[in-house]
Amino acid sequence: MPVGVEPGPLVSCEWLAAHIAESGLHVIHVASGPEEYDQGHLPGATFVDLHVDLAKSGRPAETGGVGRRYMLPSRAEVEESLAAWGIAPGDRVVFYDGVGQNRLAIRGYWLLRLYRFPAGRVHVLDGGLTTWTAAGLPISTEQVVATQVGVAEQLGDRDESLIATAHEVLAWSREAVADGGPARLLDVRLIDEYLGTDVRAARGGHIPGARHRIFTDFVAPDGRLRTGAQTLEILKATGVDPAEVRATYCQGGVRAALAWFALHELAGLTDVRNYAESWEEWGNRPDLPVEK
Repeated sequence: MPVGVEPGPLVSCEWLAAHIAESGLHVIHVASGPEEYDQGHLPGATFVDLHVDLAKSGRPAETGGVGRRYMLPSRAEVEESLAAWGIAPGDRVVFYDGVGQNRLAIRGYWLLRLYRFPAGRVHVLDGGLTTWTAAGLPISTEQVVATQVGVAEQLGDRDESLIATAHEVLAWSREAVADGGPARLLDVRLIDEYLGTDVRAARGGHIPGARHRIFTDFVAPDGRLRTGAQTLEILKATGVDPAEVRATYCQGGVRAALAWFALHELAGLTDVRNYAESWEEWGNRPDLPVEK
């Protein structure tokens, strides 16, 4: 990358290796528990637990009081997390994960973008720990304790153009099931979840009119994300006009965030949103239609 050119949403191992020691750059290792981080992580990387900082548990009344694991943290909670990670206004953040096929890292990226963290200052390491080690770059087992900073107002109100609500998804579903209706919704769960044989809520199945494409189709065999052009071809091969898609969804908005990243950030489909509440909300609300 030429000197003075800002990196995009996705950064390579080569770029990160050249900049990892820079002041104000924070590398964040996202995992579901510390075991993976303890086995080896990028030098200087801070551990962040998916289910502590990036997703919240609860039993909201609107979904029948059932236990949920992927509810969104508030703006204030995310600002507290940034302070705990040592991230001050103007700093740069690079998320990565080890076995999450980029989806855990992208949850962090999408969440910061949702609350208007500067787009040019937050990134995802393409391929994560897998491509880092494949490139022969060093890893560490040293426990990194971030130097906390004061909580600062470096976020904003939610960017509603990045998140879909159940009300919006219902409207798009109705459009999709009409005769000759557009393919508005992309379900990126496992096929058994889509068919309703793998039930992870009060009801199984999928949103009426949703097309299916498993999220791993957007990840290349070497662990890096496919290019924007390849992503568009994948959609077209599914019988989907890329310009028609309005939202991605999964169980809790994590796999859907990866698909959103591929479509929105890499393929330039800026009308696409992440239905972050996903099946945890839809499948537990009896007022919303389900198809099997």
